[in-house]
Amino acid sequence: MKIEREVGFLDPHDAFRGWLVGVLADRLPDPDGDVRVYRIEPASHVVCRYEFSGGVSVIGKFFGAPTGANSRYDPRKAMKNEYYRIQRVSGLVRVPHALAAKSRFHAVLVTDYIPGPTIRELIAAKVSLYDHLTGVAHLLRRLHDNTRTSCNRAREFSYFHKMLDQNQLPEHRRERFNHLLGAWWHSPRIRRDEGCMVHGDATPANYLVGNGVWAIDFEGSRNHAHPIRDLGILAAELKAPHGNGSRAEDWIGHLLWHYSNGEEEFRHYTRDLPFFMALGYLRIARLPWRAAERDRLLQEAEACLAAAPG
Repeated sequence: MKIEREVGFLDPHDAFRGWLVGVLADRLPDPDGDVRVYRIEPASHVVCRYEFSGGVSVIGKFFGAPTGANSRYDPRKAMKNEYYRIQRVSGLVRVPHALAAKSRFHAVLVTDYIPGPTIRELIAAKVSLYDHLTGVAHLLRRLHDNTRTSCNRAREFSYFHKMLDQNQLPEHRRERFNHLLGAWWHSPRIRRDEGCMVHGDATPANYLVGNGVWAIDFEGSRNHAHPIRDLGILAAELKAPHGNGSRAEDWIGHLLWHYSNGEEEFRHYTRDLPFFMALGYLRIARLPWRAAERDRLLQEAEACLAAAPG
């Protein structure tokens, strides 16, 4: 669950505040007014909302201030990568506009603030998701269709092995996964001619509902990926809290149906989905705060991968 808590104000003489005011100069009715700071958690980096007098708010994401396990990266490169990826897709799908980036201030990326709950928050509130998942499906389809390219099949399998490595499985279980992956590798699935740019971190926390559906957090976005990677990761995230609940399966079917252009394509993508759902389960299982669910998530991943990839 996303938590936003007030942590104070930006000092009038603060250098970051001065830069931020310069970035937003034409949007601020009162540039000299107070700037409230709200910390947004959980997040893999320090993320804050800055609220200016007059109601203008923006989001600051500090790549130079990681809060997760991964701190071995180039903050400046990561900042610029997400900045340019957001700029690239902003004409295709609803994303908060990337307003500015600055290495000096802990490699900060500043984007528009979009008010509204995330899909994850709506799940927790037990709200019907069907209309919202239709919006997500259409957003992802527009993103994928407008960035079509080849699929780097070897890299997709390499990423799967990376997730297995991070789960640190005992040798006998890793061998089972390796065997199952081999069957997929030698199958006609995950085709090389089906590549595109993917969101890359298609979790319910990264889709906002506010005057339509918006995608946030393009840090993990990749080119030459398979489009169903996004669908599979989201499907695993939808089902993980519910075990074998039929409600989650209905959501997944609804998502895939509204993503697909007709019944034949739906059947085609349904055959690819288990591979990427397994990947999604492994992504969740590696998280320390999901340790109590780890065995079940690994079983789900193995069961998905065991689905015949013919």
